[in-house]
Amino acid sequence: MAKALLVTSSFIPGQGGIESYLAEPCAALSPHLAVLAPSHRDGKPLPADLPYPTTGMPARLLIPGPPTIAAIKRALHEHSSDKVLFGTPWPLALLGPSLRRSGIHYGVIVHAAETLVPGAAPGVGRALAHALAGADLLLAVSDYTAGEVEKLLARRALVPPPTHVLRAKVDLNRWRPDVDTRPVQAMLGLGDRKMVLTLGRLTPRKGVHRLIRAWPAIAQRAPEAILVVAGRGPEEARLRRMARRAEIPAVFTGRILEQDAPALFASASVFTLPVSDRWFGFDVEGLGVALLEASACAVPAVAGRSGGTPEAVIDGATGYVIDARDTGALADRVVKLLGDPDLAHRMGGAGRRHVSRVFSDRSPPQALIEWLD
Repeated sequence: MAKALLVTSSFIPGQGGIESYLAEPCAALSPHLAVLAPSHRDGKPLPADLPYPTTGMPARLLIPGPPTIAAIKRALHEHSSDKVLFGTPWPLALLGPSLRRSGIHYGVIVHAAETLVPGAAPGVGRALAHALAGADLLLAVSDYTAGEVEKLLARRALVPPPTHVLRAKVDLNRWRPDVDTRPVQAMLGLGDRKMVLTLGRLTPRKGVHRLIRAWPAIAQRAPEAILVVAGRGPEEARLRRMARRAEIPAVFTGRILEQDAPALFASASVFTLPVSDRWFGFDVEGLGVALLEASACAVPAVAGRSGGTPEAVIDGATGYVIDARDTGALADRVVKLLGDPDLAHRMGGAGRRHVSRVFSDRSPPQALIEWLD
């Protein structure tokens, strides 16, 4: 297979669902992949010990324009390649048609909100749709995302290129229930309390504000519970104020070190991702990688119904999928799992089996292999 150049602004050591999602396919394709990404993200440089070559641009984000095009062409020349795989559709995939005119082939990994929100906007939506339609192939993070992207193109009378689902890959040797949780529990001061964990980039769509609003009802029926909010983002200051005003003894961890993340998940009694659709259904959750990581650690999950989350959590089997805008329902499901250890254990075990069955195969999809050939 030839070597392809992955071009992305979202890449390790940055933390987030897209960064986690891209890590496994990169590892699986390491002999046939090079990466172009910002040289510093979240204040940290690109790792030097990756099994594939990386080129860093001195920027926090890669944006369409002559400097990025020049960097792409230099990297392609260095690796004797003529194929670019964009790690997200917006805004970098807008470069696709220009690159194609230079004889460069391109594919796009499509995520939900990162495709649907700009795709619905006047002007830029049309440009993005044409860029997606002109790709050799699209790789979607979930069945839901694949279907929505095809609808997006159909509304503009565009024929989608071959579209395949590139499922998130979860390393079951890393994310497992029997990791040593004692250092994390001591760091958080949990004692014998039951942790309700939410983790992710702290944005309005992630719904942590709903969990804080639901917490008084949770604490009334499960006083042994403690809320742990992991991650950073634009909502962090507001969420801290909300918790403080409601006198909720929540623990905000900030950025979690990569090596501590499995133990943090395994320490939880319940994981929550109370997401919901925003902006008329365009700002949605493509899948919810953190839900899979929790399930791999045999932790039952309560997820908001948004986009592809029902593919990550099987409602009533590996956890619950609810309308997260209903804080009463959110509280009820969390309390039910906290109060019934046998149920939580069964659902956690079912979640790990679900991840093992659907989300652990590291083999790249055949369509991607053929494209690289």
